[in-house]
Amino acid sequence: MIRTELIAPVSVLLKRHAAQKPVKLAYKDARTSVTYAELAHSTAQLAGHLQDAGIEPGDSVAIFLPNSVEWVESCFAVVRAAAISVPISYDSTVPEVA
Repeated sequence: MIRTELIAPVSVLLKRHAAQKPVKLAYKDARTSVTYAELAHSTAQLAGHLQDAGIEPGDSVAIFLPNSVEWVESCFAVVRAAAISVPISYDSTVPEVA
């Protein structure tokens, strides 16, 4: 059985999770953690900043961060800004990044 209620844009899913379980832990790394409510808020804020900086729908946005809560937030924010995430391994060498 396909659960079609689970098929929705990321922004809708983030808002839904924030409303249904706002204080539940969404992601955690060695330094920090974020609840679903915090994740919805931070990704909306960052998506707005990306748009204010000139990122338009369909633009590519490189993400060069170590595995972390910030990495997850960045990926979701780029999607919320209707752009395309281009994750670059934080362990890449300078020539690989170029």
